[in-house]
Amino acid sequence: MRKPTRILWPFLALILLPGLLLASSVKQVDMAEITGDAQLIFEGRVVGTRVEQAPGSRAIHTWVRFEVLDVIKGSYSEPVIELSFLGGTRGDLTVKVSDMQIPAMGEHGIYFVEDTGRRLVNPLVGWAQGHFLVKYDRTLKRQMITTLDGQPVKDIDLSARKSRFAEISRGVAHGVITTDKLSRDLIDPADFKSLIREMAE
Repeated sequence: MRKPTRILWPFLALILLPGLLLASSVKQVDMAEITGDAQLIFEGRVVGTRVEQAPGSRAIHTWVRFEVLDVIKGSYSEPVIELSFLGGTRGDLTVKVSDMQIPAMGEHGIYFVEDTGRRLVNPLVGWAQGHFLVKYDRTLKRQMITTLDGQPVKDIDLSARKSRFAEISRGVAHGVITTDKLSRDLIDPADFKSLIREMAE
């Protein structure tokens, strides 16, 4: 039985009229854990969003529709997939979850999905830790991988493991080697996906 890595401690609701703010903490994980716990890993592009609110409830979910460009792990044969994220705006009500970024229209990324059959607060393993962006750099004249907060990814250390002591995530999984400089040795999407496939075997 798989252990869910998307652990929230604590998960508190703070009512801030006219909206709702949900505070959360997510545990630090490593790339081996993220890859192993993901039911589906895919490269995709956001092609649409829709917001739903349950009748008589303040709970709002944003459904993000992705064009599936490449399946890296798992089985998925449809050209599109929809994933639900808690939060969004409907009418005069806005629900926000701290430390969570809902994929925006047009975003191109690589997504580590915990479970395609369940509606979760965030469907991505480790939240930001399982959410990478594919960007084109005009200076380098090629695509590169970045973390969700925009740090260029240089490599993945396949042997890196998280500390045995519980830690709060800062948005980047153990094993992801980032840099603050643009250079030719940044990992490209093809090599990134190749490393993930190697970890998933």
